[in-house]
Amino acid sequence: MAQSTVYKRTVGGSIGAGIGSVFGGSGKTYFILEHKTSSKYYRVGETQEIIVDQIELGRDSKCQVRFDDSFTTVSRRHAAIVRDGNRWKLVQVSSTNSTLLNGQKVQNESYLHSGDEIQLSEGGPKLGFIVPAGKKATVGSIGLTRRLNLFGQQALRPYKQAITALSVLLILVIAGAVWWGTNQAGELAKLTADKTRLEQEIQNIINNPKADPATTARLDSLKQELEKTKTRIVYVTPKPDPDKVIADPKKTEPINPPQPIDQSQPSAEIKNCNPYVFAVFQDLLIYETTSGEKYEKSNLGFVGTGFILSDGRFVTARHVIEPWYYFNYLGASYSFYKLINEAAFNGGKVSAKFTIVSPSGKRYSFNNEQVICNRANDRKFTDNGSLYIEASADRYDWAYFQTSETKGLKFDNELSRTLSQGVQLEILGFPRGLGTEDINNIIPILSNSLTSRAGVDNNGLIVSSNDDTAGGNSGGPVFTKKDGNYVVVGLISGSNFEKGRIVPICEVK
Repeated sequence: MAQSTVYKRTVGGSIGAGIGSVFGGSGKTYFILEHKTSSKYYRVGETQEIIVDQIELGRDSKCQVRFDDSFTTVSRRHAAIVRDGNRWKLVQVSSTNSTLLNGQKVQNESYLHSGDEIQLSEGGPKLGFIVPAGKKATVGSIGLTRRLNLFGQQALRPYKQAITALSVLLILVIAGAVWWGTNQAGELAKLTADKTRLEQEIQNIINNPKADPATTARLDSLKQELEKTKTRIVYVTPKPDPDKVIADPKKTEPINPPQPIDQSQPSAEIKNCNPYVFAVFQDLLIYETTSGEKYEKSNLGFVGTGFILSDGRFVTARHVIEPWYYFNYLGASYSFYKLINEAAFNGGKVSAKFTIVSPSGKRYSFNNEQVICNRANDRKFTDNGSLYIEASADRYDWAYFQTSETKGLKFDNELSRTLSQGVQLEILGFPRGLGTEDINNIIPILSNSLTSRAGVDNNGLIVSSNDDTAGGNSGGPVFTKKDGNYVVVGLISGSNFEKGRIVPICEVK
């Protein structure tokens, strides 16, 4: 038990810390809360990424983790979680209702560890406390758009009066503009220098007639690094304002005129795709260890997006169906899925059941054993004496099962391999679960993006930029126009460093 201190909500702990997370989160840690009790505001299994330095839990509207009035033993301001250096501690705020940590009452405050269970009063709602590890350990691993959304939900929530909120948002925009401009200029200068260096190294090797196999292998590596650097340069180079471009009087036509992007509002064509896009809900997850211990979780809620193709296949991302093979990528449930992975690899059993629902009202039920996927790239490894399987987030992140449907989305395998740079992409899905609030009124959300390079990368993926997708889009269809019609060219896998990962539809076979 930590030595007791007086807790006080501070602007610095929420707004100040939030701005730091949004614009400088590369080295800043965060934590995740997993809801283990269903409420008006959260489903069982739903998670919250907490990027500020202090949050409050309770029934008050200013609490960042809020519970409805049906939880009579939860106080309006019940407990708080605050940063203490590189650690987090749980603070008892309520003077009438207790807070439990792993079943034990918290007297004043107590330090938290990843995997701990928090309960607001005996018999009250439970939350899992998770500190991400590996690639997901810092706030910088969360996309900028997502960080901005979290800032609004967590940093501004305790100070929601209109004038204060508007003032803070103005400060945020100004701070963000300065931060973005400074960092973008610095990164562009570094990338340009790297490009020059790589080109020189490549030329030196090419000019050397006595290159051995090791040198040849290094040449391939340098070329790959140069390609990535060029792609990044395109991404960070400031785009000219079309309203401020001064025409060169000596030129009658612009050099390499940009291809216009179709900015028309969602057409009847894309709306006609909606009935074939499904929200994926997980109904049941059961895993059994080799020693016979059995664990079961039901009604896990919305987990991703999927779609039906014109040949009757229902397609989604493999990590939507088998997340336990991706626990290194899914920080929100790292510890939980790692346990299931260990059970599955060491002779245990895992069974997951799903229901998919479309805007047309069509529903299908299936389980994880019915899907077809490619396990060729799965990696076996040992961690602290236990054996695991890890699936990579590459072109194999897909799964499908055959339905009896005779109508669905048109797709183009060849086009999915050969897209040019800068092609407009349209995406249907359910970012952050939007459009799935009413299971009887499913509404896909339209997002868009651009291809950031021609063809596919070294992992066989279409790489996109400028996208506004988010968690929940996983498994959703990615379209482009061909001969005036929308065709599927891929499905959403995830993102790395603000770049979207799209599995080409030609890989789903």
